[in-house]
Amino acid sequence: MESWSVGYEGDGDVERHSGMHDARPEKQALHITFVSDYICPWCYVGLARLEQLRQDYGITLTACAFDLRPGIPPEGIAREEASKGKTYPPGYLDNLRQTALDVGIEMKRPPLVPNTRKAHEATEFTRDNGGDLWAVQRALFRAYFEEEQNIGDTDVVVRACADAGVDADALREALDEGRYSEEIEKQMEWSRSNGVTGVPTTIFNGRFAVVGAQDVELLRDVAGRIVRGEVEAK
Repeated sequence: MESWSVGYEGDGDVERHSGMHDARPEKQALHITFVSDYICPWCYVGLARLEQLRQDYGITLTACAFDLRPGIPPEGIAREEASKGKTYPPGYLDNLRQTALDVGIEMKRPPLVPNTRKAHEATEFTRDNGGDLWAVQRALFRAYFEEEQNIGDTDVVVRACADAGVDADALREALDEGRYSEEIEKQMEWSRSNGVTGVPTTIFNGRFAVVGAQDVELLRDVAGRIVRGEVEAK
């Protein structure tokens, strides 16, 4: 059976895969659950690669929140504080920036690591109200990684989502009330209880999980095998 996995520690992404082969995708529908956190740079890359996959498949997207750095206060934490004791392999950050650039992202390294609960709540508000989940997730990632804004701040979250077509006043009211906080906690608990330890994790049709910001060709290979019934859930 084919398997794909990734080790994720902090911002690290060390990929390995087996069992790939060439495949041409059919124009069939897929349901994808995208487990991610908005402070994960590889999640932004992963979303961009899923957007590429949409060129071949009709994808219904569901977002699932993940808490990459538990315990970050509501005001966020300075990156130098969050990164104490962490080291990266030589050339890692340059590779990340180039990989992001290859999918159209001008990846930066914001000075603040925010608490992302409000951003996740806004994502759930979008789903609940029939908004464009692709556009909202892209807008929130872009606000943080390209515009270096604090997406732990309600004003920033509302502005980014409004640019993606969300009703700003209704969203602000929902965030102020904490209307989706319980749902987001449930999603994070679901991720933990189902063994999700690295992000992004992309779940195809509720049956097969691919972990890491994998290359779009690998995603196409997985998608093709699933719609042809060649892989089974673990």
